[in-house]
Amino acid sequence: MSRYRFVPCVLLLAALAVSVPAQTLEDAYREAMAKCEEAKQKGDYPAMAAAIRQALKYGPGDEYAWRSLAWALHHSGEWEDSLAVARENVKRNGAGGWSLEQLAESYMGAGDWAAARATLDQIAALPPDTLGSSVGAIQGTRQRLLDLTGQRRYELHWTKVDLGQGGPDQKPARLLMPRWGDPRQTFEFVVTNAVSYERVSVGPRDFIDVVQKPGEPFEINATVTIRGFALGHAALDRATTFGVPDEARSCLGPFRHGDPIDPASPLCARIAGFSASLTMARTVRNLLDWMHTNMKYADTKNRTLDDILAGGEGVCHQQCMAFTALCRAAGIPARVAHGVVLNGEGEFTDNAGSHGWASVYIDTLGWVPVEPLDHTSLALFGRSNYLLTDYANGTAEDNHFDYTSIQGFHCDGKVLAIEPQG
Repeated sequence: MSRYRFVPCVLLLAALAVSVPAQTLEDAYREAMAKCEEAKQKGDYPAMAAAIRQALKYGPGDEYAWRSLAWALHHSGEWEDSLAVARENVKRNGAGGWSLEQLAESYMGAGDWAAARATLDQIAALPPDTLGSSVGAIQGTRQRLLDLTGQRRYELHWTKVDLGQGGPDQKPARLLMPRWGDPRQTFEFVVTNAVSYERVSVGPRDFIDVVQKPGEPFEINATVTIRGFALGHAALDRATTFGVPDEARSCLGPFRHGDPIDPASPLCARIAGFSASLTMARTVRNLLDWMHTNMKYADTKNRTLDDILAGGEGVCHQQCMAFTALCRAAGIPARVAHGVVLNGEGEFTDNAGSHGWASVYIDTLGWVPVEPLDHTSLALFGRSNYLLTDYANGTAEDNHFDYTSIQGFHCDGKVLAIEPQG
């Protein structure tokens, strides 16, 4: 639940209680709003919200101030307060492009997709010449809602796949493929310019065993549908129990991510300890906030878990490994997800977006995808351009890097459609 309860009348009473000259009130309002802009530039959304609350003690505020408060609360994860403020903004300042756009965003934060769509439909009914500078933001909100709840269909081509296999007199080579049975994606493909290939599924992984033509690469042509996934904050707040089923307990201990990783290592255990909460969702949110505050995307020579956490740097695979370890140390089953980040629109060539993210187990909700590089992603994952190859670390010795993966090869492709889920 939100830590604060926004009650608009409290702000009004506070403003009326200030008995200083009007010019001083105006100055105090401007000073507080200047602090709001400083906090916004730093990405400090709680400080931004606090500054606007302070400003509203000195005056009623305009549409921008109320919208900015709703926006800052939305980005702070205070979804209930964000929604209350967005509604109050519409009530005070009218149902215009900007106020309704923020209301739609706040509904999305709550996970009320129907209300968000209805609000966007309300915007569509407004005279276009009244929308002004809000047009771009409205288009962005429509796209975000589609990313969260819709799907992308792709046409993909891997044209130069060479596994070094020498022909029919040699053992077939095995290639890790995108998951063709995962509920979030559909992957249909054919292999051409090979002697033969066979589909093989082993546990959580899908492969092809290929016999190549001697000295010749082969091609893979695929059609793909990737479905967005988002829960919203309200669903997470309803998940109040803290339980781990027997089948998920193997995702609590040491694991392999190339090197052996032990979540019980000192710094990892300490961070997990002060991030732990009464619910699994809140614990994961706290760990994502810690990653957001303390880690930056950068290559590092550090290899051990504690060195990466202490150094505060890592690329995606290092950060998702660290996040997975932190979750396990806090009692949250977690595993590393591996795949390819595809372009989100249009045609593309030489796509080489090998990427790692994560999956966490939340009691009553099951396995939930999460992006450790985005602290809002537990509630609002979306990512209908993340093509999954496998979930690793189901056992202590299970290691994605033991396999040759399609992630190592460039592909060409195009987005066929971005549409609501069927």
